[in-house]
Amino acid sequence: MRVRPPAVAALLALALAATGCSTVVAGVASPPPGGLRTDATDATDADLTVHLAEAGDETDRIARNALADVLTYWDRTYPEVFGGGFGPVDGGFWSIDPDETDPADLPDGPCFPDDVEDLADNAYYCPDEDLVVYDRAWMAELAGDYGPFVVAEIMAHEIAHAVQAHAGLDDPSIVAETQAECFAGAWTRWVVRGNAAHFSVRPKELDPYLLGYLYFGDEVGSSPDAEDAHGSVFDQLSAFQEGYADGPVACAAFDSSRLFTEEEFDGDEAATGGDLSYEAVVAGTGDLLTAFWDQALTRGFPGTDPLGGLLDAPDLRAADGTGTVCGGGGELDLQYCPVDDSVRYDGADLLEPAYAEVGDFAVPTLLGLPYAMAVREQRGLSVDDAAAVTGSVCATGWLVREVHRGSVDGLDLALSPGDVDEAAVVLLRYATEETVVPVPGLSGFELVDDFRRGFVDGGAACGF
Repeated sequence: MRVRPPAVAALLALALAATGCSTVVAGVASPPPGGLRTDATDATDADLTVHLAEAGDETDRIARNALADVLTYWDRTYPEVFGGGFGPVDGGFWSIDPDETDPADLPDGPCFPDDVEDLADNAYYCPDEDLVVYDRAWMAELAGDYGPFVVAEIMAHEIAHAVQAHAGLDDPSIVAETQAECFAGAWTRWVVRGNAAHFSVRPKELDPYLLGYLYFGDEVGSSPDAEDAHGSVFDQLSAFQEGYADGPVACAAFDSSRLFTEEEFDGDEAATGGDLSYEAVVAGTGDLLTAFWDQALTRGFPGTDPLGGLLDAPDLRAADGTGTVCGGGGELDLQYCPVDDSVRYDGADLLEPAYAEVGDFAVPTLLGLPYAMAVREQRGLSVDDAAAVTGSVCATGWLVREVHRGSVDGLDLALSPGDVDEAAVVLLRYATEETVVPVPGLSGFELVDDFRRGFVDGGAACGF
């Protein structure tokens, strides 16, 4: 966040962009259980040729199975979305290892550089010859951190670029890259429904994937108009979830009018590159939340009518340790307490670690959840069930949307590049803990999708 006039940038260097579709993936997660089906027969070279694949290589095995499933999906889906048939990827699929592949084995042409090292840490679709290339050694490292499903998702993303080429789509890079991620999300939903011959995954198993592969966003502060722009982390993540929720027809409608969060730093932000202090962001969060909800109730926002009623602002209270308990149940790190209309938080165990790990906008995102509960209580809505949680997370996305647009009156704070990313990441990393959201069974994947709905669709999606 930054104070107006712009003074301090809020940064979270999640993942720095790359050549083609490659990215440095930040963080380390435990491998998710989703992956290859145990009851499936592997696709063979007779089914689908992967040029230069190494016999017995596990990553090539996973990639071939993934390609087989993704191609099956598009053979069935392409006619419904674009009409006609998808057809073959004429240039085929190429597996390389920069330490092992002989450049003489690669074909001449615009899709292969002279130096095989230039193919390292990458996977890409090349429209000039309608082919897909991937670095199997790089993908093996990703699979070790995030499980085999990340290999499948990379293949789904690259084949999505082939779909765009076959359909004659020609959009700016940020549109094309987020659209490809959307198509990958639509394919994932097809897998979740049990349609894939080689892969299986459940929604709750996607949390580590979102923290890993979906860090394929651009460096914070990048230009959305850059020739190779992929979009911010949230742009990529929300695109994936839109495809998962709404299907490939929604993805096909992507264009430059889509709401993107990637933006460049201004001069001061680029020079400082730091968050507001923890003390400053905690002090400003109460004013931010109160200003948003007062306006949401009484005046509304452009395109959104007021909800009606007046805000009785809850007391925002640091209450570490046993002070966070407001009657009944165990100790919580974050809660709304209806008994005295207070929002209580454990700074030492929750807010300070989240601030240090994720960034300054983690603080208003987390505090926004019980604050929204307080508004629900005042409006006669539930505050202790799954609907209360999903509605509050959605409302926090709505809040971020309006602050991002500059629609909240009288604020001394504004978003900096990376803040929306921080909001999504803190939900994945912290909001699944029962000491933070004491309603069991909600995955980070579901919570971030609730946040996305509020950010994209506004308050109408949140049930207030």
